[in-house]
Amino acid sequence: MIDASTSALVVAIVGVLGTLTSGALAHRGALRAKTLELDHAREERREEREAQERHDLREARRASYATFNQSLRQHHAALFSHHRALTSGEPPAPGPLAETEETRQVLRGVYAEVQMVASDEVLKRGGDLFHLLGRIYTALRAESPDGTDHLAEAKDHLDRASEMLYEARQTMRSDLGITDLPIERPADHGIF
Repeated sequence: MIDASTSALVVAIVGVLGTLTSGALAHRGALRAKTLELDHAREERREEREAQERHDLREARRASYATFNQSLRQHHAALFSHHRALTSGEPPAPGPLAETEETRQVLRGVYAEVQMVASDEVLKRGGDLFHLLGRIYTALRAESPDGTDHLAEAKDHLDRASEMLYEARQTMRSDLGITDLPIERPADHGIF
């Protein structure tokens, strides 16, 4: 049999152990809660940083696409004006030629920049158009004895480039998530 003093001693030991254990368990729980809180805060910061990076990339793309679209259109228009001047039969004036060269140089710089932020699909469509405009530029600067072969070829390419302008713009808009319209230009859409 256990006497009262032994029982009191056992109860006291169990009480002290309980008090010490509860303090240790409370401290461990607080550490675990703090660790979870820090992990959660770290995850939130990572998600915010990734969201900001996505936003920054989208804004860079939007600005780059706007400049690229404008430069493509301006160079196409300058090539079209240069073609019109050549087919008029008059000697080429320095204005259209200088404008064509200027828009070509601007487009080359913009294209180099857009290559760093554009999606693959935008690069394909925009690059195809960029290279076609280069072939048109070369054809318009070529000199042939009668002056008609390269001009007819350039006109065909200008017409195709007009279609491709729409397609490139729609691809850029689609990449930015701002349109559900088809990439191909509708038959009743204007030239430019």
